[in-house]
Amino acid sequence: MLPILVLVPMVMGAAIGLLARYLLPGRQWVGLFLNPLAAAAAAGVVWTIGAAMGAGADNGWLWLASLVAALAVSVVLPRVLPARRERADAEYLAQLRATKA
Repeated sequence: MLPILVLVPMVMGAAIGLLARYLLPGRQWVGLFLNPLAAAAAAGVVWTIGAAMGAGADNGWLWLASLVAALAVSVVLPRVLPARRERADAEYLAQLRATKA
């Protein structure tokens, strides 16, 4: 199998991530490139693992698994980051107020 073929699901994963970034709420907490790059990375990792296990490019399950992984990362990331970032911002604000006083 051609190793360069992993770029196809990665580009498709990045497209899924970009689309999810604009369709899902919470995008103000996710940078412009974070969601597409994380989705592309997830698709690439799943594709590479599947290819290492012997699945070929003609295997539909490999395509499905890599794109579902990209979609899962694209949906979970905007839901997890806002809560984490709000907590970190509140802690930082409390720290700034403590040092100012």
